[in-house]
Amino acid sequence: MSRIYGRFLAALSLLGCAILMAMMLLIVADVFLRNVVLPGMPRGLAWSTEVSELMLYLITMCVAPWLLRQGQHIRVDIVLQAIPPRLAWTLEWLGDVIGLA
Repeated sequence: MSRIYGRFLAALSLLGCAILMAMMLLIVADVFLRNVVLPGMPRGLAWSTEVSELMLYLITMCVAPWLLRQGQHIRVDIVLQAIPPRLAWTLEWLGDVIGLA
């Protein structure tokens, strides 16, 4: 089960990377169309800002679970280093449960 979950999280992180690439291409196309006049083409993409904002949220939601599993998410662990390991594990577990809620 853990291997399947790991593969699922890896697939989500790859999806986040693909969304990031699509967002970059969307912004490049918007800037290009705003600055280069092509006959029959619109002056920029009116919807690109809203779509790229939504893509930012999607990237965050897709990649955050993988980062948490790898232990690479931003965290303040100065308190966890100052207390005994068993208590630190308990507090970290409690924080995960609170975050899940």
